[in-house]
Amino acid sequence: MDEEILISIQGFLKNPPLIVWGSGATIPFGLPSMWHLNEALKKSVDGFDVENDNLEIELGKDKYIDQMPQIKQIIWKIVQDADISVLRRIVSNGNTEFEGIRLLYKKFLDAHPEVVNIVTTNYDRVLEHILSYDNISFSDGFNGKSLSFFDEKNFSTQKNVNIVKVHGSLNWFEVDTEIRYMPSYTDGYTPQIIAPGKNKYQEAFKRPYRELIQKSDNLISEASSFLIVGFGFNDEHLTPKISSKVNSGTPIILITKEITESTFTELENAQKYVLLEELDENKTKITYKMNQSSELKCIEVDGNLWQLKEFMEIL
Repeated sequence: MDEEILISIQGFLKNPPLIVWGSGATIPFGLPSMWHLNEALKKSVDGFDVENDNLEIELGKDKYIDQMPQIKQIIWKIVQDADISVLRRIVSNGNTEFEGIRLLYKKFLDAHPEVVNIVTTNYDRVLEHILSYDNISFSDGFNGKSLSFFDEKNFSTQKNVNIVKVHGSLNWFEVDTEIRYMPSYTDGYTPQIIAPGKNKYQEAFKRPYRELIQKSDNLISEASSFLIVGFGFNDEHLTPKISSKVNSGTPIILITKEITESTFTELENAQKYVLLEELDENKTKITYKMNQSSELKCIEVDGNLWQLKEFMEIL
């Protein structure tokens, strides 16, 4: 890799960054993409438009309001099955396929104040499974015990990994009108995940999502830098705040298989960034800008630096 870029990346991430963890971060482990969820709903939901190619837009239509509990159950089951597969692979052999995640939290837990903050739109528990397997303290706002309540005080400022799940988690369920933590699914209880579509903004005003959005806003506002993993800048809860922050000079590093069009749109006025994406087999395309006055540049390098493990190994 070009030494100038490497030094810039290391400098941008010298202090622990805020990590934004998107669906693209877990697709390599077998978790479904939005495309896969869309295809599954086309087969399972009566009246679902089989010609649509945008799940967010499709689920924003009023005609699905009454079907939303069914839709959530379908989405939950697909993600849950993939999540359990990940857990089985971890406990069977501590699979090396997750080494990138380990390098991620170890790198930034070593630095003062020994806290890693992760904001994620994902429902899955891949991060939680790895951290639990490795006996690393973490919190998603619940205390991890059956039927526990959300309490924002569970997020720690010392020796902890905080996972702020703005769209909910597989193990959150509604019990007696309250959202509770349950380690396994029980028939009759509704999974508390916010599905794509315009209704998610109404749901986000409910507890604990209101507090989680506020927590993510605060973390974004306080961030000295961002490390974005597999996030496509399509979420209207997070994207405006991140864009505003990077436009004012906060550096951002993004690693992903393919950079979305919305990412380039949102980063158009960013001052400092390095974007890494797959080019060809064993090659990475790097798009970067080092400061407000410098030109946008692109280079090609050998290796899969757009993948988390290889990227973390250069830090």
